[in-house]
Amino acid sequence: MGAFGLVLPIQGPGTDLHTLLAELGEEVLAAERAGFDAVFLPEFHQAHGGALVSPLLLLAWLGARTSRIRLGTLVLSGPLHDPVRLAEDAAMLDQATGGRVILGLGVAHVEPDFKLYGVERRHRGAILDELLDLLDLAWADAAFDHRGRFFQRAGHVTAPPFAGRPPVWIAAHGPRGLARAGARGNAWVCDPQRDVTTAARLAETYRAAADAAGRPSEVVLFRDGWVGESREDCERRWAPHAMKVHRLYYNLGTYLPEFEPWVDEVRAREDFTLERLAPGRLLYGSPAEVRGTADAWFAQTGASMIAVRMRQPTGPSHAEALEAIERLGREVIGHTRT
Repeated sequence: MGAFGLVLPIQGPGTDLHTLLAELGEEVLAAERAGFDAVFLPEFHQAHGGALVSPLLLLAWLGARTSRIRLGTLVLSGPLHDPVRLAEDAAMLDQATGGRVILGLGVAHVEPDFKLYGVERRHRGAILDELLDLLDLAWADAAFDHRGRFFQRAGHVTAPPFAGRPPVWIAAHGPRGLARAGARGNAWVCDPQRDVTTAARLAETYRAAADAAGRPSEVVLFRDGWVGESREDCERRWAPHAMKVHRLYYNLGTYLPEFEPWVDEVRAREDFTLERLAPGRLLYGSPAEVRGTADAWFAQTGASMIAVRMRQPTGPSHAEALEAIERLGREVIGHTRT
């Protein structure tokens, strides 16, 4: 079995952000004790009711409480960031944590966020490509003069990462994004909307691009999941919260007919069901069921890690999340490493 990461929620309706941060600090410590290999924060803006933003800043705060677990973004909205500022911030976090940073990047999606940051959404792929160019230059510990389409920068970034450069993981599902991940990234991240059969097919495309570029390949699955007494227990306590998140994804247009043919069959809220969504996407059940499903997914996709988001914005509670994190560590992660 491969590694496990923990993706943290960035919102908790009914919980103020200060309290949510304190809870997440406890959940990260629980994940480190439980044997998780990494903890991740996504990037999202303008959430109704407020949410945690600035993932790298928050990871620095969380990293100060930990000693082993890796700290990553899953993923940053690459085109919304200044590349030199991002290179320096990632390098400083890498120094502060002794080389534990993973920089996950994507092209971003939500139109209002591009308006908020004054970035042309139609250029997002090209902007991300140029951002990657500038990260290479900034982390090379040498003077550079970059004159690109979107950025003109000259100088010498003298805040190097801890040892070499942090791994850059790239999330994508389209041909250009998969080619970018293969040619420029250290890993490809499969988003939680794509089922594992689709993920396995996309992984082949990604690996072909990495092979063509003479680069190693690594696959990471971002999944939503929970461990309980049984599948029925999880469907009662956890699944309704996960379904709310995936309904939001559906409303934002991230489920696509080319990957999910059933999209055109969803004409009302009641058509978007757990039975339709769960296969190959949601990792839940008893510890034995989670182990069996995870083993099958690792084998099918060749993934090295499943980054699982357990607690959703509306629940389960912090106390339940702590219990589930500890249980997944003891009865899934620990079971396979003994």
